[in-house]
Amino acid sequence: MALAHTPPLDPAMMTFQNIGLILALTAACRPLAAQNTAVIDIDTTRTAPIHPGFSGVNAEASFPAESWDYRFNALASQVHYGWVRFPGGDGSDAFNWQTGEEVSAWADLFSSTAIGTELQSVQLDIAGKGGARLIDAANRANLLGAALIICINGFTDTPESIGQLAAYVKANRIKVGAWELSNEPYLYSSFFPTATAYLDQMKPYRDAIKAVDPNAVVAVFASNPLSNSAPGWDQAIAAYANKYWDAITFHPYPPQSKGAFPQWMADECGDLSKAISTVATQLPALGPNGVQFLVTEFDPSLGLDRSTGATSITNGTLWGGIYTAEYLMRLSAVPSVLYAGPHAIAGYAGVSAATDHYSDVQNAAKAGKTIDTLSLDFGFYLTAQANAMAVLNGVVNSAAAYNQTAVTGGATVAATGVAQGIPALYAAAYSSATGALSLVITNKSATAHQVTIRVNGTPATGTFPLQFVAGADPTAANSFQTPNTVAVQTGSSTNPVLVPAYSVVRVDLATPAVATVVSSANFQPGPVAPQQLVTAFGTGFASQEITAQSQPLPPILGDTSIAITDSTGTVRTAPLVYVSPAQASFLIPAGAASGAASLTVMRAGAVVLTGKITIAAIAPGLYSMNSNGAGVAAAVALQANGAGTLGQLPVFSCQPGVPLSCLSSPLSLSGGTVYLSLFGTGIRGASAVQAFVAGQSVPVLYAGPQGNFAGLDQVNLSLPPSLTGTGEASVYIVADGTASNMVTIKLQ
Repeated sequence: MALAHTPPLDPAMMTFQNIGLILALTAACRPLAAQNTAVIDIDTTRTAPIHPGFSGVNAEASFPAESWDYRFNALASQVHYGWVRFPGGDGSDAFNWQTGEEVSAWADLFSSTAIGTELQSVQLDIAGKGGARLIDAANRANLLGAALIICINGFTDTPESIGQLAAYVKANRIKVGAWELSNEPYLYSSFFPTATAYLDQMKPYRDAIKAVDPNAVVAVFASNPLSNSAPGWDQAIAAYANKYWDAITFHPYPPQSKGAFPQWMADECGDLSKAISTVATQLPALGPNGVQFLVTEFDPSLGLDRSTGATSITNGTLWGGIYTAEYLMRLSAVPSVLYAGPHAIAGYAGVSAATDHYSDVQNAAKAGKTIDTLSLDFGFYLTAQANAMAVLNGVVNSAAAYNQTAVTGGATVAATGVAQGIPALYAAAYSSATGALSLVITNKSATAHQVTIRVNGTPATGTFPLQFVAGADPTAANSFQTPNTVAVQTGSSTNPVLVPAYSVVRVDLATPAVATVVSSANFQPGPVAPQQLVTAFGTGFASQEITAQSQPLPPILGDTSIAITDSTGTVRTAPLVYVSPAQASFLIPAGAASGAASLTVMRAGAVVLTGKITIAAIAPGLYSMNSNGAGVAAAVALQANGAGTLGQLPVFSCQPGVPLSCLSSPLSLSGGTVYLSLFGTGIRGASAVQAFVAGQSVPVLYAGPQGNFAGLDQVNLSLPPSLTGTGEASVYIVADGTASNMVTIKLQ
């Protein structure tokens, strides 16, 4: 139900209109029970698993900014999304994944539906910026460290073309969390008169995806349980005999409220009170047994009511952030919920713009032209709602389990449909695979609370790091001029913890002295190889930053040393590249035996951190210019000219000092053979290395040590002319059957 043209946030609309509204808000937010203390109990013996990357966001193809806009992505990366859905919203219903465009003949099929006008507008939005290719959306998700959730177009696509899409995804190593079959089909009776007809028609699409990837998670759509927009739809799903799907997607948009802001808050508190019961009681009957759920769109209220033209006054505000964080927290306690996230990355739940430039791209499309939207001044900023999500996502998307959490005491707030109101505080505790324990608390009231935290019945002790958003005014919103009205703040506290009014608060209760080791190339966990460059994260590695100044690399930097004990019990000192208080980069010692190994970090001979690693013969990783193993490759390109000499070609361009700003420079494959040198680590132990560009195998001329820096490997490729015109292309290698991360180049 998401709209392509989400109205931009106008903070002026969120301010009080008169003194009467001020008094109404103050009265409505006064606690029904005047208490300002509470107890939160965490039971770490009663847990529920959480899927990695649980919390994400919907994305639409129509927003004028390109997927590679570094100004947008540098802000979006701060929200720590676990997944991005593409193509999201109504525009997906006429989207051609092969061209990245809305095909007019397809959009015309919807002319008799309410969405027809919207699709015509989306067609211009996408055409005016030159399309919105799936690979670009996948590269952005990869850059953000997120998986892609793909919503296939079962309205006008075919099972054959969706099978080709699945093969394309596999060939390009696109990380897909789940597949959805036809966005909100219950809205289109001309295509799917009943849920039974929809499920019958979608079965071949599901089969085509599964034929390529038998482990794919494929979801069908239930109707919106909050609006009852399709009576009988869900009953037909429940009655369907051959329940072939793995998951069910639903989009719980509450209807718009009316009246002043306090009434909206009360209505949305009523919606929060039903979040778990909807998933736990209403939807499991849609089966099959063990079915999982995706919530790939929601908002505190409907962004735009088509029947009235009214827009939401809560979405994007501090209150919208509190609602969104709490809704996600409530769903995270339900093991059957695989993924959940709001609408949209370019809008309420992500990056908004002072000027959206829809008219510019539409005018270009009408003139038969396109615009380089990187040249446009959008005035991007993070919304208040996105900052509230960032507080939660920093915990939940790296969590392994939800721990049963209960709140006792504290204020209550008005909730429509709940006579006694609901507690102002909601809390959820999360534990990581390394034993970290964090608590996230939302406060929906104007009353600050002193909260005593107990873990397994015992009050937590120590000084706890805090991260939070908070404000006295729940209507507060950010703008380009005032982007930090609601910003993420940090602090520390002992027990009890002060939870401010209208806030989302993260409390880190346990940060064990454990070092987590990843590849220095791609920052992905997993096995590491002898002579591979790795990075360890934790606390207390060193008192200051120190970088090795010479080779061979030293065994000690400052007073820090690292020992690796391999599966045979042999202890070797690791050569060090860099140390700082929060991380260390080093080389896995040559000769380390394969299997389970341990890591010990020492300072002045005293153990400060330990960790576990798995050593394998190879663990290929490729470096990127964005320093996170995604985006444009850290590579060198040379072209042979007619005289038999080699000339260097630019592979990337970067904005100095701007994060995630490195973009691919176009490489021309005409005029002579182009050779590409990739740089990585964990590759040199392989007996066979393959390379793939845009899913096609390309010749590997060399794979092994780079020679000038310890642990650095190099892979030389020849790029065949057949790749001409590919555009942005995925690049990865496979070393002895193990695939690397995906980076990109651009081929013109």
